[in-house]
Amino acid sequence: MKMKKAVFAAVILLLVLPFTAVAQTSPDDPAIMEAKKETAVVFDLGRFFGYLNTMEKETPELALSISQLEQIYEIMAELNRIDRVEPDYAEKLLVGLEDDVLTPDQLMQVDQLAIAKAEARTTSASAGTGTGGGQITSYIAGGPFNPIKNPAKTIGKDFAEFFEYIAKKLRN
Repeated sequence: MKMKKAVFAAVILLLVLPFTAVAQTSPDDPAIMEAKKETAVVFDLGRFFGYLNTMEKETPELALSISQLEQIYEIMAELNRIDRVEPDYAEKLLVGLEDDVLTPDQLMQVDQLAIAKAEARTTSASAGTGTGGGQITSYIAGGPFNPIKNPAKTIGKDFAEFFEYIAKKLRN
């Protein structure tokens, strides 16, 4: 009789547990929503490198100078070394890149690329999935949070591709 109760309790627990976990990490959870707002700048910074890569390859008249590439490489190398990117740090890097590294024409091109990508994301069926629930949960818990170097995501692939491109270009 005790065995039946234990099995029954275990089955009930296994049935309820997934729903409890989903409820705790629901996208409507205020903590999740706040964390997504806070970390949006980290994702913006990551996408920024993808836009630079696109500009560098598709708009030769706006190609980055060796000096610009060296500055960007240093920032990217630092981002590769750290496991947690805080929003304030990401904001500082993004503003520095925009204000101190890029020319006004380059910044305008990057902004145009960002607008085009944002429009494409909002019209796609997967809109809103780019912030990664597991990453946000880790951020909230104070754990590692660096989506910029996550090779499983587009943001990480674009970052790695541009980092490799710059490294090769600076060696030549």
